[in-house]
Parts: sequence; C-alpha cells; structure tokens
Amino acid sequence: MWNTNSYHWEEKSVAIWSNDTLRATLSAFKHTMHDSTLSIIEITTLTGEASVSIRKGKKIISFDYQIVLKWQCVLADSDGNQVSRVEGKYELPEVSNDDEWEEWECRVEYGEDPDNLRQCLDQLIRTFAPKALKQCINTEFVEPLKLK
Repeated sequence: MWNTNSYHWEEKSVAIWSNDTLRATLSAFKHTMHDSTLSIIEITTLTGEASVSIRKGKKIISFDYQIVLKWQCVLADSDGNQVSRVEGKYELPEVSNDDEWEEWECRVEYGEDPDNLRQCLDQLIRTFAPKALKQCINTEFVEPLKLK
C-alpha cells in the first residue's frame, strides 16, 4: 500500500489514466431521444490534470479539465435512415472536483443548420444531451478515480 499509515501528505499523479479514460468516455458518448441521436465526433481540446492524495488517512481526489467537443445530431426516419443532421460544439470550461457534476457549465454552439433542425432539436442538444454527457463523465471517470 502506498503511503504507509497515511500520515504524511503524499500525492500520486493519475494523469495518463485520467486522459485515457476521459478520451475513451467522450469518444464513445451517444445520447438518443426519439428519432435523434447526438454523438461526439471529435475531441477538440482536453487539457487538465488529475491526482489522488492521502493525508492523515483521508483520500483526496483532485481534477480540473477544460474540454471542447464537436458533436453531431442525426435525425432518422422510422426505418432508421438518416434524414438530416446538424453539428456544433460543446465547451465544458471547468470540469473539476470543486463542483458537483450537475453544476459543470456546458456551453453550446451550433454549426451550419441547412435543414433548420435547431428549433426542433434544441431541447435535446441544449438540455438532455449535456446532462447525460456530464453524468457519463461522472460515472465513467470521477467515480473510478475515487477508487484509484
């Protein structure tokens, strides 16, 4: 066991694991609602760090990331064929242990919208998918980090 008796402050970097886990989690993210599926098509920015510390027997996790993602939302017909799509960007300027996952800010930008889907898909793109994305980061990254 690392840090015998857990008395002294000791910090362990988990940067490689964190970056790999976040990249895998974000790349695999999909959120489906009715006939629409939003997925992450590119991780534009993933900068930050994570560590695990022990002081007087208490484990302390610390992480702070800035994340920018390109997303794509595809609308399908009843047979599952793509009818239309819209793309955009999610920016999570501060994913950190200072806030609960529900409080992480998620800024939304739309790209070109040739089929005028923004209006009908806005609730999925602005509300439901970001909430699911933040919950996914919490479940697939934060909770396992606590076990490191």
